[in-house]
Amino acid sequence: MIQSVLPQLTFSFHRHQSIHADFSGGQITSDAGLLPLRAFDQRHHLTGDWAQLLRDPRDDDRIQHDSLALLRQRLYQIVAGYEDANDADRLRHDPLLQIVADQKLGDPLGSQPTLSRWENAPSARDLVRLNDLWCEQFIRLCGDQVRQRGEILLDLDSTDDPTHGQQQLSFFNGAYGQHMYHPMLIFERHTGALLAARLRPGNASSHARIVPMLLRLVPRLQAAFPGVKIKLRGDAGFALPLLYEFCEFFGIEYAIGIPANCVFQQRAEPLQKKLKRRYRRTQVPQRNFSSFPHRARSWPRRRRICYKAEHTATGTNLRFVVTNYAGRAAEVFAFYNDRGECENRIEEFKNGFRADRLSCHRFLANVFRLLLHAAAYNLVNFFRHQLPQPWRSAQIETLRAQLFKIGARVRQTARCIRIHLASGWPFQSLFREVALAFHTG
Repeated sequence: MIQSVLPQLTFSFHRHQSIHADFSGGQITSDAGLLPLRAFDQRHHLTGDWAQLLRDPRDDDRIQHDSLALLRQRLYQIVAGYEDANDADRLRHDPLLQIVADQKLGDPLGSQPTLSRWENAPSARDLVRLNDLWCEQFIRLCGDQVRQRGEILLDLDSTDDPTHGQQQLSFFNGAYGQHMYHPMLIFERHTGALLAARLRPGNASSHARIVPMLLRLVPRLQAAFPGVKIKLRGDAGFALPLLYEFCEFFGIEYAIGIPANCVFQQRAEPLQKKLKRRYRRTQVPQRNFSSFPHRARSWPRRRRICYKAEHTATGTNLRFVVTNYAGRAAEVFAFYNDRGECENRIEEFKNGFRADRLSCHRFLANVFRLLLHAAAYNLVNFFRHQLPQPWRSAQIETLRAQLFKIGARVRQTARCIRIHLASGWPFQSLFREVALAFHTG
């Protein structure tokens, strides 16, 4: 076959010499920094375990790319910033992605149609088991940290995923003012691990299905970490009596926002008036905390309501939290307000890993897509816990810019594959340190 040769490009802005450019440099990649991540994955067999849970209905005699290769291709593309399945058509010849997918160098990776068919193949049972495996991997990889800290802190939150077109179970959500899906996420605060993710119809309430999700998660954690305290936080969208009873039954300390009502406001009124008088006298913003026992008609017992009262130039602000936490009300709110870290995790998950790209028609395929992005998130999150200390809190954008995105030339010889990294890469020391940590000999 005769290959057409593209004309050479010439640039004349350089005053020392003329510049000539062409596309004859050989096998070049911009993502050579994925090699240490792939070595970490191999050491802890993360993608291998995930792939074993996915049944493949295709005929073995006609398969060119097995589920493991497609899973690795999809996950490492997401990590590298190529979040759409359409990107596969442009990247299937990238030598580094072929290497991390364990594909023979030079053999094209899966195309976009192949990936789309594969994303539509898993059953609902496969996807439930994939969620369960995240918990098992968290126990295995983060167990020492959990035992040393003596605490597991679960942050609950839901988020919006806008939809476009005729997607199954896409509904209008009045709270968000858009057609959407409504994913539910459970993070572990101290490690940042995503322990469970569930895609729900767009009109689902914030707390829908949270108790069944926790019921699959909490007993596993308690069995793996006997004596380790489990705590839980959630905003007012999770003010669900069944959730309180679940936490009390399993001995979980919880702090959950609860909407104000006339009874709560009446109980807080004396402190509110006191702060208002003090503000008028001093013109200094006032804040105080207190609590009271309360039993709603649907509750089998009294529960503690903590509240924060503030008075500033803009008026009075009241916030309420239902809790079984024994500390002072100010301590309860300090514990509750720290759940803002969960927002940072969601922001990284949605924007850094582009978990909002759920554009399949079938709902179950979009469930799988959400879990693929979640798996990419967990792969990187487990990996960064093994990095030198300053990098353990680095988000995905920083890791891409300073570790994963390294230009390199890939050269295959009869004995090995040589990867020549860019000589001027400014983060060579980090790459070398991380690569040596996962060196397999």
